[in-house]
Formats: sequence, structure tokens, C-alpha cells
Amino acid sequence: MHHDPDTTPFEGPDHDPAEPAPALLGIGALSRASGLSVSALRFYDREGVLVPADVDGATGYRRYHPDQVRPARLLAGMRRIQVPVPEMVAVLESLGDGEAVSELLDLHLARLEQGLADARREVTRLRELAQQDTRTPRTLHLDGAALHTALAAVRYAAGEDPQFPVLSAVLLDRDADGVRLVATDRYRLAVALVGAAAGGGPVQVLLPLPLVDEVLADGPTGTTLEVTADSGRVTIAASTARGTGPRYAGREPEGDYPDIRRVLDSGVPRTAEVPVEDLRATLAGRAETGPDRVYVSPAGSPEDTDRLLVDRGFLWDALDRVRDGHVVLPLGGAIAPLLIRSADASRLGLVMPVREEP
Repeated sequence: MHHDPDTTPFEGPDHDPAEPAPALLGIGALSRASGLSVSALRFYDREGVLVPADVDGATGYRRYHPDQVRPARLLAGMRRIQVPVPEMVAVLESLGDGEAVSELLDLHLARLEQGLADARREVTRLRELAQQDTRTPRTLHLDGAALHTALAAVRYAAGEDPQFPVLSAVLLDRDADGVRLVATDRYRLAVALVGAAAGGGPVQVLLPLPLVDEVLADGPTGTTLEVTADSGRVTIAASTARGTGPRYAGREPEGDYPDIRRVLDSGVPRTAEVPVEDLRATLAGRAETGPDRVYVSPAGSPEDTDRLLVDRGFLWDALDRVRDGHVVLPLGGAIAPLLIRSADASRLGLVMPVREEP
């Protein structure tokens, strides 16, 4: 009797002889039924994701059970949206549990949406960079006292590593949301608002740390400060009743500063908040004598995964600058930063988790 090379009757160990054996599908038939290429089906076999029901020992031909068409179609769809292989396996293993499958797919969708948001921001930045006239000075006018307060709030997080000179500065950033200062050394990040959005388009100026330290050393001023970046040179001048006040100058570091919006939007679906004052009380008196690393977890959480290991000194510095508000903790073992946010959202601190040693 002649059989279609893409279909073969299958009599497995549990087959009832009284029932006709289901016709197995060849790899070509499954490819047409699922939308997966033959090479993709071979790949998923090698990876143990979708293993054939039978493999001919002499020819190596793969045969699939009809029940494997649905998983193959799911794999084709997940492949189109670039679901990682381990998550594909998790989805297939969760078939029958609609809630678990939806949660896995929603997590991937959130990553895709975050990636799209990142791409849009990068395109906006590239457009601005392409249209920027480097001959035109960038100028901002800021309240002197507000600038001093904001600099004092973020200076601790600025980088000092000569391999990353762009981080040895404080970013002054104006966009539609307002004016903020940002400092980071890649392991922690601090943000402080200077004022509401002013007129004009987006402006970014990098204030070198020597200039920042001079401003802080001189103390706050009640005058309006003019910050100007022109041809790599940054100046800060104050206007007083007697004319031009103190003037600070430095060289603006070269390079692109990290996209802080991407860092702050961790995309963690589950979080818990702990009052800043509670953590400060726990660490008080141990800022210099406690262990180098500490675990932070929500009060009463029974899950070991709901704790985060962080650098004790970094955490203390951030809590010391944000004395009111909450610490936002990622839950469920998510690898995400610990966020310290003031009650009025004018200050943010971020501390990256530390990898636990086995």
C-alpha cells in the first residue's frame, strides 16, 4: 500500500488496535500547516522545544503527531514576535493554563513596547543631533538657590572613572516636562528637578565636576544664573544689582550621556513600596560599620525572591538625599534597580542590585 511521504500511520505504545492509527505528519506537512520553515522545525527539535513523535532510524525522517500542529503554530507566532526560546518552552509547558500563558506573553509584550519607546526616543535624539547647529550657544536661566540645592542632591552619584569621562559631569536637561539635573556612575543614579519647563526647545548641557564643586563650595545664591555652553566651553554667571556676579567655567565632556528615561522605566510588573524613613531607621548608626552589602525586602514578604541585595553605602547615600517618600522594590526575583522617590517626585535615586555570590 502506498502512503503519502508526508503522512504515515502511527501506532504508539498506548494505541488501541480497535481505533485507526492517526496519520503522522512529515516535516514538510507540518511546515505547511504551521507556517514554520523546515529548517526552523529542525532547530526546535535540536533545542528540545518541539520533538517529533517519531524519527525513522534508517532515513532520519521526522514524523509529527497531529496534536503537535497547534504547538507548532504557537511557535510560529512567537517566533514572529521574537520570543526567546526559553520563554517559548515556558508557554508550551503552560498550555491548558490560560492565565499563565497570558502572563508570559504580556511580559514579552511589555518588553516590545519598551523597546519601541526606546527607539522613538533615540530617533528623536538623532533628529535633534542632526539639526543641531554647534555654532549656536545653548543657554539656560535658572534660580541660583534651586540649582545649588539640586546639585547638592545629585553630586554623590556622579562618576569618577577616567574610562567614562562623560559620566564625570552632571547633566542639565530641559525638555517638555521641566528642567532636571542627573548624575550617574553606572551603579547608581540621582535625579533632581530644578524648575518647571521654560520656553524654548530641549537643551542638554554637561557640567564638569570641577565646575560643580566650585558652585557647591561657594554656597547658594539668590540670583538668577545663566548657564551657557558654547564650542565645548561651559560658563555659569550670576546677575546681581551690582552687575555680573561669580563666574564659573569649564570644558564640557565629549560623548553621549545615558538615556535616563530608559533606565528609570524598568518595566517591572510587580513592585512594593517601603517608606524611606523605615529604611533609614534600620540603617541608622550602621552607615559606616555595617556590612558592605545589605538585603532590602518588603516588610512581611515570605518569599526569598522578594529581596534585593544592594551596596550598603550606595543605599545610604541615596536615602540621605531623599529623606521623605518611598523606596520602590521589584518583586518576584526581577533583576531591576531599587528606586528611591521623594514624596513630591522632585528627587529620585536609583541603586543597581548586586549579584549574589554562589
